Amino acid sequence: MTSFFISYNRADKAIAEWIAWILEEEQHSVIIQAWDFRPGGNFILDMQRAATDTDKTIIVLSDAYLKAEYTQPEWAAAFANDPESKTRKLLPIRVGDCRPTGMLRLIVYVDLVGLEEEAARQAVLAALEERVKPVTKPTFPLVGKERTVSERPDFPGRGIVGEEAASSGPQPPMLGALSLIPLSKHLAVIKLMYRWGRSGLSSPNPSCTWGPRLPHTHRQDLY
Repeated sequence: MTSFFISYNRADKAIAEWIAWILEEEQHSVIIQAWDFRPGGNFILDMQRAATDTDKTIIVLSDAYLKAEYTQPEWAAAFANDPESKTRKLLPIRVGDCRPTGMLRLIVYVDLVGLEEEAARQAVLAALEERVKPVTKPTFPLVGKERTVSERPDFPGRGIVGEEAASSGPQPPMLGALSLIPLSKHLAVIKLMYRWGRSGLSSPNPSCTWGPRLPHTHRQDLY
Protein backbone atom coordinates (compact mmCIF):
# COMPACT_ATOMS: atom_id res chain seq x y z
CA MET A 1 0.00 0.00 0.00
CA THR A 2 1.22 3.50 -0.84
CA SER A 3 2.23 5.50 2.22
CA PHE A 4 0.79 8.94 1.45
CA PHE A 5 -1.76 10.62 -0.78
CA ILE A 6 -1.21 14.38 -0.95
CA SER A 7 -4.41 16.35 -1.36
CA TYR A 8 -3.99 20.00 -2.39
CA ASN A 9 -5.51 22.88 -4.27
CA ARG A 10 -3.80 23.98 -7.48
CA ALA A 11 -2.85 27.30 -5.81
CA ASP A 12 -0.57 25.27 -3.50
CA LYS A 13 0.94 22.97 -6.13
CA ALA A 14 4.52 24.10 -5.51
CA ILE A 15 4.52 23.41 -1.76
CA ALA A 16 2.63 20.14 -2.31
CA GLU A 17 5.38 18.93 -4.63
CA TRP A 18 8.02 20.03 -2.12
CA ILE A 19 6.33 17.93 0.58
CA ALA A 20 6.13 14.94 -1.77
CA TRP A 21 9.81 15.27 -2.62
CA ILE A 22 11.08 15.27 0.98
CA LEU A 23 8.84 12.29 1.79
CA GLU A 24 10.24 10.25 -1.07
CA GLU A 25 13.76 11.28 -0.05
CA GLU A 26 13.00 9.42 3.20
CA GLN A 27 11.87 6.33 1.24
CA HIS A 28 8.12 6.89 1.68
CA SER A 29 5.85 6.16 -1.28
CA VAL A 30 3.62 9.03 -2.41
CA ILE A 31 0.71 9.65 -4.74
CA ILE A 32 0.30 13.24 -5.90
CA GLN A 33 -1.84 14.49 -8.77
CA ALA A 34 0.96 16.54 -10.33
CA TRP A 35 3.15 13.45 -10.80
CA ASP A 36 0.81 10.47 -10.94
CA PHE A 37 -2.40 11.47 -12.72
CA ARG A 38 -1.35 10.99 -16.35
CA PRO A 39 -2.98 11.72 -19.71
CA GLY A 40 -5.39 8.96 -20.74
CA GLY A 41 -6.27 8.15 -17.13
CA ASN A 42 -9.67 8.55 -15.50
CA PHE A 43 -9.36 11.44 -13.05
CA ILE A 44 -12.26 10.35 -10.84
CA LEU A 45 -11.05 6.76 -10.58
CA ASP A 46 -7.48 7.90 -10.02
CA MET A 47 -8.69 10.09 -7.15
CA GLN A 48 -10.76 7.23 -5.75
CA ARG A 49 -7.75 4.90 -5.74
CA ALA A 50 -5.56 7.58 -4.19
CA ALA A 51 -8.03 8.24 -1.39
CA THR A 52 -8.71 4.59 -0.56
CA ASP A 53 -5.50 2.73 -1.37
CA THR A 54 -3.06 4.81 0.66
CA ASP A 55 -2.15 4.54 4.32
CA LYS A 56 -2.49 8.25 5.13
CA THR A 57 -3.80 11.40 3.46
CA ILE A 58 -1.84 14.63 3.78
CA ILE A 59 -3.85 17.76 3.12
CA VAL A 60 -2.00 20.94 2.16
CA LEU A 61 -4.03 23.31 4.30
CA SER A 62 -4.58 26.86 3.10
CA ASP A 63 -7.42 29.28 2.60
CA ALA A 64 -7.60 28.22 -1.05
CA TYR A 65 -7.90 24.56 -0.02
CA LEU A 66 -10.72 25.25 2.42
CA LYS A 67 -12.68 27.27 -0.15
CA ALA A 68 -12.31 24.75 -2.98
CA GLU A 69 -15.23 22.41 -3.65
CA TYR A 70 -13.45 19.35 -4.95
CA THR A 71 -10.87 19.07 -2.16
CA GLN A 72 -13.47 18.41 0.51
CA PRO A 73 -14.30 14.78 -0.46
CA GLU A 74 -10.58 13.96 -0.51
CA TRP A 75 -10.02 14.66 3.19
CA ALA A 76 -13.52 13.48 4.11
CA ALA A 77 -12.71 9.98 2.81
CA ALA A 78 -9.69 9.72 5.12
CA PHE A 79 -11.69 11.11 8.04
CA ALA A 80 -14.46 8.57 7.50
CA ASN A 81 -11.94 5.72 7.72
CA ASP A 82 -10.48 7.02 10.99
CA PRO A 83 -13.01 9.32 12.69
CA GLU A 84 -11.29 9.08 16.10
CA SER A 85 -7.80 9.65 14.65
CA LYS A 86 -6.53 6.45 16.24
CA THR A 87 -4.23 5.76 13.29
CA ARG A 88 -3.77 9.43 12.32
CA LYS A 89 -4.94 8.68 8.83
CA LEU A 90 -5.56 12.36 8.10
CA LEU A 91 -2.55 14.66 8.47
CA PRO A 92 -3.10 18.38 7.75
CA ILE A 93 -0.05 20.54 6.98
CA ARG A 94 -0.83 24.26 7.17
CA VAL A 95 1.04 26.31 4.57
CA GLY A 96 -0.93 29.55 4.64
CA ASP A 97 -2.98 31.68 6.97
CA CYS A 98 -6.34 29.95 7.39
CA ARG A 99 -8.83 28.80 10.00
CA PRO A 100 -10.19 25.26 9.61
CA THR A 101 -13.83 24.95 10.64
CA GLY A 102 -16.22 22.15 11.49
CA MET A 103 -14.76 18.72 12.15
CA LEU A 104 -11.53 19.60 10.39
CA ARG A 105 -10.62 22.14 13.07
CA LEU A 106 -10.38 19.31 15.62
CA ILE A 107 -7.48 17.67 13.79
CA VAL A 108 -4.04 18.82 14.96
CA TYR A 109 -2.05 20.18 12.03
CA VAL A 110 1.63 20.68 11.25
CA ASP A 111 2.29 24.41 10.91
CA LEU A 112 4.85 25.46 8.31
CA VAL A 113 3.82 29.11 8.23
CA GLY A 114 6.82 31.34 8.85
CA LEU A 115 9.40 28.52 8.90
CA GLU A 116 12.64 28.36 6.93
CA GLU A 117 13.09 25.35 4.63
CA GLU A 118 15.12 23.14 6.96
CA ALA A 119 12.85 23.85 9.92
CA ALA A 120 9.82 23.06 7.72
CA ARG A 121 11.43 19.82 6.57
CA GLN A 122 12.09 18.75 10.15
CA ALA A 123 8.52 19.63 11.14
CA VAL A 124 7.04 17.47 8.37
CA LEU A 125 9.27 14.48 9.13
CA ALA A 126 8.71 14.78 12.88
CA ALA A 127 4.96 14.62 12.29
CA LEU A 128 5.35 11.14 10.82
CA GLU A 129 6.80 9.75 14.04
CA GLU A 130 4.51 8.10 16.57
CA ARG A 131 6.45 9.62 19.44
CA VAL A 132 8.96 12.46 19.60
CA LYS A 133 11.21 11.59 22.52
CA PRO A 134 14.42 13.64 22.82
CA VAL A 135 17.63 11.89 21.81
CA THR A 136 19.45 13.18 24.89
CA LYS A 137 18.33 13.36 28.50
CA PRO A 138 16.69 16.71 29.30
CA THR A 139 18.57 19.03 31.66
CA PHE A 140 17.22 19.00 35.21
CA PRO A 141 15.09 22.18 35.14
CA LEU A 142 15.42 23.15 38.82
CA VAL A 143 19.19 23.68 38.93
CA GLY A 144 20.00 27.12 40.35
CA LYS A 145 16.38 27.78 41.26
CA GLU A 146 16.43 26.88 44.96
CA ARG A 147 13.93 28.91 46.92
CA THR A 148 15.55 31.36 49.32
CA VAL A 149 14.02 33.65 51.95
CA SER A 150 16.10 36.74 52.74
CA GLU A 151 14.29 37.59 55.96
CA ARG A 152 11.76 36.06 58.30
CA PRO A 153 8.16 36.76 57.19
CA ASP A 154 5.90 38.62 59.60
CA PHE A 155 3.19 36.66 61.36
CA PRO A 156 0.13 37.36 59.18
CA GLY A 157 -2.42 37.30 62.02
CA ARG A 158 -1.15 40.46 63.69
CA GLY A 159 -1.19 42.44 60.47
CA ILE A 160 -4.70 41.30 59.64
CA VAL A 161 -6.06 42.33 63.05
CA GLY A 162 -4.37 45.72 62.70
CA GLU A 163 -5.89 46.36 59.27
CA GLU A 164 -9.36 45.38 60.45
CA ALA A 165 -9.04 47.59 63.51
CA ALA A 166 -7.96 50.57 61.41
CA SER A 167 -10.85 50.17 58.97
CA SER A 168 -13.68 49.43 61.41
CA GLY A 169 -13.10 52.10 64.08
CA PRO A 170 -12.91 51.50 67.88
CA GLN A 171 -12.61 47.87 68.86
CA PRO A 172 -14.35 46.08 71.74
CA PRO A 173 -12.23 46.04 74.94
CA MET A 174 -11.79 42.28 74.98
CA LEU A 175 -10.91 42.14 71.25
CA GLY A 176 -7.90 44.35 71.98
CA ALA A 177 -6.92 42.11 74.85
CA LEU A 178 -7.29 38.91 72.81
CA SER A 179 -5.02 40.26 70.07
CA LEU A 180 -2.22 40.72 72.62
CA ILE A 181 -2.34 37.47 74.58
CA PRO A 182 -0.83 34.13 73.54
CA LEU A 183 -2.96 31.84 71.42
CA SER A 184 -3.05 29.22 74.20
CA LYS A 185 -4.96 31.67 76.43
CA HIS A 186 -7.71 32.52 73.94
CA LEU A 187 -9.87 29.50 74.68
CA ALA A 188 -9.81 30.13 78.45
CA VAL A 189 -10.81 33.78 77.97
CA ILE A 190 -13.66 32.88 75.61
CA LYS A 191 -14.99 30.27 78.03
CA LEU A 192 -14.93 32.76 80.90
CA MET A 193 -16.71 35.39 78.79
CA TYR A 194 -19.35 32.81 77.93
CA ARG A 195 -19.94 32.01 81.62
CA TRP A 196 -20.31 35.70 82.43
CA GLY A 197 -22.90 36.09 79.75
CA ARG A 198 -24.84 33.03 80.94
CA SER A 199 -24.85 34.27 84.54
CA GLY A 200 -26.61 37.50 83.56
CA LEU A 201 -23.95 39.84 84.92
CA SER A 202 -24.00 43.28 83.40
CA SER A 203 -21.05 45.20 82.12
CA PRO A 204 -19.26 47.42 84.69
CA ASN A 205 -19.51 50.18 82.05
CA PRO A 206 -23.18 50.77 81.14
CA SER A 207 -22.20 52.53 77.91
CA CYS A 208 -20.33 49.47 76.67
CA THR A 209 -22.33 47.37 74.16
CA TRP A 210 -19.72 44.69 73.49
CA GLY A 211 -20.58 42.35 76.38
CA PRO A 212 -19.10 41.83 79.88
CA ARG A 213 -15.57 42.91 80.70
CA LEU A 214 -13.31 40.81 82.87
CA PRO A 215 -12.15 42.30 86.19
CA HIS A 216 -8.45 43.23 86.24
CA THR A 217 -7.77 40.57 88.85
CA HIS A 218 -9.13 37.85 86.54
CA ARG A 219 -7.08 39.05 83.60
CA GLN A 220 -3.93 39.05 85.68
CA ASP A 221 -4.62 35.50 86.74
CA LEU A 222 -5.17 34.38 83.16
CA TYR A 223 -2.19 36.14 81.61
